[in-house]
Amino acid sequence: MTDSLFRDAVRSFSNTFFKVVGLVIGIIVVFIGLSVLSSTGPAKSTSVVVLPNHTWKAKFYSPSTPTIVRISVVGTIGLNPYNTKEQLANVLEDLQEIDLRPGNLKGILLYINSPGGTSDDSDAMFRMLTEFKKRMKIPVYAYVDGMCASGGMLTALAADKIIASTPSLIGHVGVIMPTAFNFAKTMTRLGIESLTLSAGKDKDALNPFRPWKPDEGASMQRIINSYYDRFVKLVAMHRPLITEDQLREEGAQVYPAIEAREIGYIDEVNDSYLDVLEEFSTGLEINNNYQVIELKPEFSLSEIFSTGPSSTLFKGTVNHYLRAPGDLPPELANKVLYLYHPEGN
Repeated sequence: MTDSLFRDAVRSFSNTFFKVVGLVIGIIVVFIGLSVLSSTGPAKSTSVVVLPNHTWKAKFYSPSTPTIVRISVVGTIGLNPYNTKEQLANVLEDLQEIDLRPGNLKGILLYINSPGGTSDDSDAMFRMLTEFKKRMKIPVYAYVDGMCASGGMLTALAADKIIASTPSLIGHVGVIMPTAFNFAKTMTRLGIESLTLSAGKDKDALNPFRPWKPDEGASMQRIINSYYDRFVKLVAMHRPLITEDQLREEGAQVYPAIEAREIGYIDEVNDSYLDVLEEFSTGLEINNNYQVIELKPEFSLSEIFSTGPSSTLFKGTVNHYLRAPGDLPPELANKVLYLYHPEGN
């Protein structure tokens, strides 16, 4: 009797154990299969989302309906994955591939609430929008609801008309780089030495582990100045009430919407987003029959099941960092920035 009970227990345990092992192996095989299959397709695609028009109505997407495309520029440009030059390029490319009938793409509405961001993303987004509207022969409106500063302002220059809500802050034409620190004196006191191997004059410019030379950073300052000159010229070109001399004299200032309108950064102040939509659609002569759409990115299975450093499912990492006053997020390190950053001013 005892032997029989023991054999039954062993048999039951063995069956359960091998079932669990089989289940785990099956799950692993499915994950691997999904990762392999999804990696053969495109990394990202977009889906069409229909937004309310000025009457607060949103119907199903129709390729035969006159269309305004809303592009949101929200958050720090270059940090937010939805606000990079690559993502905007994807959206503009997909706009030409969705099944809108010829002539039904009527205009673009930029919805902006951004302090700016990286110079390369901001400048590229401005250039892409400018080229796209010329090629497609469509107008661009910009509606600011919150902030349109620095790189956000540069992006807005692509618009034929800029409208902002009363609480919005506008302007801040300037360039900045993350704060550089020098630890040479502290290392000397602690008896710590460092060695940086380099070739080429100024290759190790702003090295924080050695005393800086009197002209340290001069080469980087020339780069910053060239970015600033371009920014100033573009603002003066696209906002004709503002001159280059005025911008250089006033410095990188940010203004409430009403004052920004008087200076010439924006064209109108309007607290109603729906009013702006109505004005835009009326000017396009489609106010009685139109739809507002937004293209949203969709992430592929390969990104979800990836086991690499960009994996969103298995990464399981927690990043810790200490920011000193005036410092910037580590993702912006060593980058030229069109960014409103009050802590660093």
